[in-house]
Amino acid sequence: MYESEFRTNRTLMETFYRPFLNEVIRYDRLAGYLSLRSLAHALEGVDSLLETDGTVRVIAGADLQKREKGAMFPDADEPLEPWVESQLTIIATLLDRGDLQIKVGDPKGGDGLFHPKLGIGVDREGNKISFEGSINETLSAWQYNYERFKVHRSWSRGEAKYVEEDVSTFNALWNGFHPSVDVFELDEAARQDLIDWKDTDGTLEEHVERVQNHDPQTTVPEDDTAGVVSVAGRTPGGIHLAEEISTVTPWPHQRTISDTAVSIYPNNLLFCDEVGLGKTIEAGLTLSRLMQVGEAEQALFLVPAGLVQQWQNELLDRFNIHAYYHERSYDGDYMIGPLGDTEDHRIPTSGAVDADAWENTPIGSFVTERDELTVVIESWHTARREGNQEHVAPRTDESVWDLTVVDEAHSAREETKLYDLLGQAEEASRCLYALTATPMQLNVGELYDLLRLCDLPEGWDDKDRFVEFFETRQALEDSLSTVGSRYQNIADGQQQVLQQFQKELDLEEDEGRPRIERFGKLIHEHLTSNPGYDEQAKALVEATDTESIQQRKALEKLVGVRETSPRFDDPRSLIFDCGPTEWSALVEASQWATPVQSRIFRNTRAVLEQCQDLGLLDDTVPTRDVETKRIELGDAAPLYDQVEQYIDETYKQSQKVLTGKEKLALGFVMTTYRQRLTSSLHAIKQSLQRRMEKLDEKVEDMTEEVSELSRDAGVTEATIDEAIGQASLDAYQPSSRGAADVIQAERTALQEFVDDLRQAHTDPKVAQLRRDIRSLRQSARDNIIIFTQYHDTLEHIRETLTDTHPNVGTYSGGGGMQYDETTGEWVNVGKEAIKRDFTDGDTNILICTDSASEGLNLQTADALINFDLPWNPMRVEQRIGRIDRIGQKNEVVKVINYAYKDSIDGDIYEELEGRLQLFENVVGPMRPVLNSIEQDIKDAVMGSSGSDDTRDASEQVVEEADSRAKRAQENAEETGLAGEPEEVSTREAIIESSGLDGWEPYCYPAFDEIGTGDRSYEPLVSLETIETQLTQSDRLEETEWSFTALRNHDRADDFEDIVDDAYVLELPEEDAVAMPDSLGETAQAELGGGSGVVVTFNPEIAEQFPSIRLLLPGDPLFEALVREAAPAEVDNVEFVCGQRGESGSSVTRSSQVAEAKQATVVEPAVTSESVKNLLGGTNSVSDIDDAEQTVLNWLSQLPAAE
Repeated sequence: MYESEFRTNRTLMETFYRPFLNEVIRYDRLAGYLSLRSLAHALEGVDSLLETDGTVRVIAGADLQKREKGAMFPDADEPLEPWVESQLTIIATLLDRGDLQIKVGDPKGGDGLFHPKLGIGVDREGNKISFEGSINETLSAWQYNYERFKVHRSWSRGEAKYVEEDVSTFNALWNGFHPSVDVFELDEAARQDLIDWKDTDGTLEEHVERVQNHDPQTTVPEDDTAGVVSVAGRTPGGIHLAEEISTVTPWPHQRTISDTAVSIYPNNLLFCDEVGLGKTIEAGLTLSRLMQVGEAEQALFLVPAGLVQQWQNELLDRFNIHAYYHERSYDGDYMIGPLGDTEDHRIPTSGAVDADAWENTPIGSFVTERDELTVVIESWHTARREGNQEHVAPRTDESVWDLTVVDEAHSAREETKLYDLLGQAEEASRCLYALTATPMQLNVGELYDLLRLCDLPEGWDDKDRFVEFFETRQALEDSLSTVGSRYQNIADGQQQVLQQFQKELDLEEDEGRPRIERFGKLIHEHLTSNPGYDEQAKALVEATDTESIQQRKALEKLVGVRETSPRFDDPRSLIFDCGPTEWSALVEASQWATPVQSRIFRNTRAVLEQCQDLGLLDDTVPTRDVETKRIELGDAAPLYDQVEQYIDETYKQSQKVLTGKEKLALGFVMTTYRQRLTSSLHAIKQSLQRRMEKLDEKVEDMTEEVSELSRDAGVTEATIDEAIGQASLDAYQPSSRGAADVIQAERTALQEFVDDLRQAHTDPKVAQLRRDIRSLRQSARDNIIIFTQYHDTLEHIRETLTDTHPNVGTYSGGGGMQYDETTGEWVNVGKEAIKRDFTDGDTNILICTDSASEGLNLQTADALINFDLPWNPMRVEQRIGRIDRIGQKNEVVKVINYAYKDSIDGDIYEELEGRLQLFENVVGPMRPVLNSIEQDIKDAVMGSSGSDDTRDASEQVVEEADSRAKRAQENAEETGLAGEPEEVSTREAIIESSGLDGWEPYCYPAFDEIGTGDRSYEPLVSLETIETQLTQSDRLEETEWSFTALRNHDRADDFEDIVDDAYVLELPEEDAVAMPDSLGETAQAELGGGSGVVVTFNPEIAEQFPSIRLLLPGDPLFEALVREAAPAEVDNVEFVCGQRGESGSSVTRSSQVAEAKQATVVEPAVTSESVKNLLGGTNSVSDIDDAEQTVLNWLSQLPAAE
């Protein structure tokens, strides 16, 4: 067939080339000028070639390699557009699997050009089509050019001979038999360059789809795409961007908790999962989601002093949330950001400490002056002090925080300053989450101290009534069981149960009925104040065999199934319209209808084991092998005894002579020294030498601050450093009249052995450490973590190990360090280098302090050695939890504990482990009371000075711990905190048990169902669209922001895993941006140079290389770039804005970006049907009608406005 002119408005690509290729399974091509990217563009719709064993054979001109070197393997540093990369990937994949074969042709003799233009296609039945003419294998030829070409068909009698001639010509050339042309294989280097573009992670179909969707004529223009990106979080599926950005994949219970918290925001809640189950992830993911959708713009974290920087690192590393913590220095107040050196990330505040208005305080001024998302972290050790509470929890009419998160909230017991602070913080916040693994230890009142923060229903907000309810429930259940069915009628049954109830609680005759009445009223108040109990309440009534209609109606009214009249239906009366049968039903309802079930998330380690059994976790859930070794002091015993005697005598003097806060403060100093003594001889020597130097100096009176620390449980070295500093603790001196004699006696005692302190002593723990390292390595446990409480001990260990183990690293509050064997010096490095080298095995001994361990990925550790044992066993549990994690490579983790022989704290730990298997089991009745054991150990150690036999004291501690654990278990069962997991569970059961009662059936519109991970709406804007929009932005380039691709960087080979996903962002000269940590040989330091910051849009890259900045929502730099790139008004897009207000919902349209950002939900819509695809991704924008319907549907899923 021959046509002299192409007679259609459609292109050759549409009318011939793609339909032709879609039918063939082999395509042979001669083309003097060949563009491989054009071939990829054509092949993107060809199922027969991409999804079968079809092949493409190409012979092109010999200058292909030269031309394609520039076109295919760009030397320029400009970022490639995603569809270009996809074109390259299609070619690379076909070439690598042998489905694309390329040769080059060159006329013999070296003169002339190889310029034939021939194509042959063969379909599944063997039919052939050949074509020849002026057309080259380029996109412009097929898409735009005027071309002449002939087409021949093998099944047409008149055309078959032409097809066979074309086939013969191609085969002769391909096999090297042509008399006029030399044909060569493609240069191997060029071929490998092509194959290097292959995507090892994505699928070919994804790249095909991307190329298909890219058409400049149908793509939303850059400015409009920038406008869409700027409102991405407000789109119907925008909340899921938080998870796309995060470097963690939530476990089923974590997803359920975050889904629930987001769905019922701004209700206050308690996050009380056991240690190691991820409360940080639950709270961080929830905050990130709320920030994405615009619900939370200002958030506050109140955390223990020693965890401030840990929380900052966790929020950045896991959720890209840039939080700032408050620091008070001698020269003013500063907010410290998560990136950069001390100059870049230390922001002075304009506020005053004694300001009357919150917005004029240091923290208040920082928050109110920022026009962007703001997350502040403050130590509650600092915030609780007099004069500081108003800085984080001002008494104002309006909330200043959209969300407040409190960590280690169990410390806020009644009659403490923290208790008062949290009461104020709750008033100053729209929403508050309190985090603790031990919401209750010894009594139900402790549980109330936390639940009071959770907007309790009427009647429940009284501590005495709260405690009474659970006592009443247990006594009523026991009484009903005792009486059974041995009564003649309802009245008789009521009387018998009432009498037994009064006997159970030792009540007077007139006290029993009011208590049962209050019990019924509280159940009624709770069931009717929470919207999600209807089905449970109906099922309860249906399952109850009531004896009369009157009793049934009374029960229905009590549980909220039947409407009540405020005038005639008092719940206190209704409960005595019921009989024992209905009372039993109410006792059953009280198992799930209390604030414990509707306000507290509580999961145990058993949920992970269930998930693993169901195949929901692919990784190992390890078990433990724990061993405690008692270390003989040997030659160090005399010095140890002298120091111990000094501490004991000074402590006794302080408790005898001093009073009030001074007694607490000096007692705390000596108690801390006693713990340092049990850590290492080096640690106590360092402290006592510092104290000797300070005792003759006049120092600031720190009695208030030190005495406040003495009241806290779980005080760490990091807590001391944050609150007052170790130097201030060592320098502390009481100043009252009687204190001088105490200090003089202490000075005299120190002078008696000061010379011994200055002498070198070999710590027997170090000798044991060397032996254990050798033994562990013989059993193939090479990667070893060593934990200690104190930095002084850490320094001693590292200095004594490096002569035989140079591959040692440390990680502490001061950051990371590695030993340089060539120089014999310790070098500061960042967390990135420590993580990488420990994972790779370049560093296989890592010494850590407690404060720095969180956030390090230690699943690759083979063993853990506790060089010392903190008096708070919970901290030991947290250490073990750093390696006993999901994904640990060993099925059994080895843990070795050190304690000096004949030390009372060592005796206590040995007893706890031997009798109660304290650390063998990660779950069990001991978990809730671990924190409380600290005081017992302190009392035993400090109270047994001079005793030759410490065994009695240690046994007493263990017996008390055992007794306390049993009481805690009883309390947990009584309140419903200790639900027993089902032996055989399902995914649905895990989701149900991980959530809350009383809130169903509502869930956030973008979630298909709570906890499943299924989505009702997907994010409109993908991370790929964000990357394309910013890296290709003309607006940014005009303002001197520019991205440079790293694929051709001089160090690209050293970072081959990341260079394709990272860029150097050059900044306008006037803009200063905080730089990520660049200590050591990090990707930031090696690739960034002096003027730019290395960034990525891939969370996996940011997780692997923390020094690379993740340029996605959450990062202030991202927000600045989006503001710069986005126009004030869009042209080809219109925003359909849904607004939820007190009077109802409304839907409007706007082209203004600022207006769209204020909406509850936004669906961008195209104004032209031909322009619909977003830059860089595979998503398309709706038309106006569909967008309006989407917004209406989304709004309709919100709960009714109150």
